[in-house]
Amino acid sequence: MADGSASKAGPWSRQGAVFLVLGAVSGFGMAVAALYFIAPVDGPPPAIPFQDKIFHAVAFACLTGPGVLVLPRRYLWFWLAHMVVLGAGIEWVQGRSDLGRSADIVDFIADCVGIALAYGVGRWIRGRFEAAA
Repeated sequence: MADGSASKAGPWSRQGAVFLVLGAVSGFGMAVAALYFIAPVDGPPPAIPFQDKIFHAVAFACLTGPGVLVLPRRYLWFWLAHMVVLGAGIEWVQGRSDLGRSADIVDFIADCVGIALAYGVGRWIRGRFEAAA
């Protein structure tokens, strides 16, 4: 590009670093989702009350947030719908598995809380950066 903005998107630029971090956060959310939502139920009892619900909200916030931060606004509803259906799908899989898991509407609500928080915080952050630009 004539204004030099093409170099701003390189892997060693600030934008590249931000995308790398956001990708890592999203990957962490996927790892938590795989470990805590699909794996067989094993291990010690919860250390804190509502630990499972907190994990659901944090995992879905980590999965949703990077998309809210980097996707153009016209794709956000697609991304949010994708995340909601992922949460519902995980509960459906848990209800059909023989891994000691069961479907729980409250888990799905916790997923939606994480999605909503990520959307709200992500839009707030974008608004601050877009206003400064």
